[in-house]
Amino acid sequence: MELEKNSSQSLVLDMIRKENPVNRVFLAKALYLSKVTVSSIINDLIDEGLIIEIGEGTGGRRGGRKPRLLDLNTSYRYAIGLDIGTTNTVAAIGNLRGEIVSKIQRPTSRNRSPKSVFQQAFLLTEEIINNAKLNEDSILGVGISVPGLVDSQRGVICISPDFNWENIEINKAFREMMKFPIVSDNCTRAMLLGDKWVKKSNGSRNVFYINIGYGIGSALMIDDRIYPNHSEFGHINVSDQRVRCHCGRYGCLEAVASGSAIERAANNSDDPKDEGEGWISASRLAEQARGGNPQAKKIFDEVGQYLGRAIAIAANMFNPDKVILGGGVTLAYDLLKGALEEEYQKHVMDVIKSHTVIEVSPLGMDAGAYGAIALALKNFLYEAELSRELVS
Repeated sequence: MELEKNSSQSLVLDMIRKENPVNRVFLAKALYLSKVTVSSIINDLIDEGLIIEIGEGTGGRRGGRKPRLLDLNTSYRYAIGLDIGTTNTVAAIGNLRGEIVSKIQRPTSRNRSPKSVFQQAFLLTEEIINNAKLNEDSILGVGISVPGLVDSQRGVICISPDFNWENIEINKAFREMMKFPIVSDNCTRAMLLGDKWVKKSNGSRNVFYINIGYGIGSALMIDDRIYPNHSEFGHINVSDQRVRCHCGRYGCLEAVASGSAIERAANNSDDPKDEGEGWISASRLAEQARGGNPQAKKIFDEVGQYLGRAIAIAANMFNPDKVILGGGVTLAYDLLKGALEEEYQKHVMDVIKSHTVIEVSPLGMDAGAYGAIALALKNFLYEAELSRELVS
């Protein structure tokens, strides 16, 4: 019975998050629960401090009693989101609605050992908590977004080619540094979750999300649920170029259209250097392209072509409502759009072309942080009874 009560409580709380503000009658109808059950759950949630009454709604047609409106007490509890990337690491605090209220970003440690990178993330967590003067008891848990194949159930990074890591017990490592519950997942699945939470999907139940950053990752949402298996869109073969990918193969989309691929093409080198030593970053190349540099524009045109061709393959396979593009390279979407759309239109089926929308995520570089926060809230509050094995 306790599990059923917890389950219903989580459903009510999640519905308030999605539809705020709401009243008890709406909750009972939407969740197929009795008014008595809903009233009992609401009273418990008010007593716990998770929700508050914020006033009266509109009365019924017959002038009946006006319903009391309910909303989240967003500042009562918080979640920490850690977005560990190959370029930058972000620590963020999110409220109960998943909104970022504070954020710190630092370049990721040059020492790419798990110990060094995790220690940096831990110190950023301590710093942001201290700066915000948060009581540690108000923190529900920590969500971690990290590139690679992540077994979220076990808290293990099976492989991360970007970091050259294998079989890293990330949850265990962070448990040894902090006392909060820990959950981790692949960065692109986390980004899709963050997009879903912040935008509430905008009616799209089937989404293909592409993360175009240092590498290229992907995630699927099918019938409003994020597909739990890994989707390796970055490693479909799209080129005859003998450019070696991080996975060890040649011709992968990631090898010719990612942020690292753009930088290799700009510098005509496979050996990355510091920008201060003359290395042209993707962002610098974008500035040059916008300034009219023909070689820079050509590189972005080629990347756009590869992406458009690959997105057409994905659209033909999955026929999603939306293809959402995220990651740092989308900051240069103005340089990619023309070639991408032209190539996409050339290869996608007409019936799918009229159905699938391509858009850039509005979350920008914060997508990973939003996703990590949503990951923690989802697992430690809104669906806690479904994810108890994840609580460290």
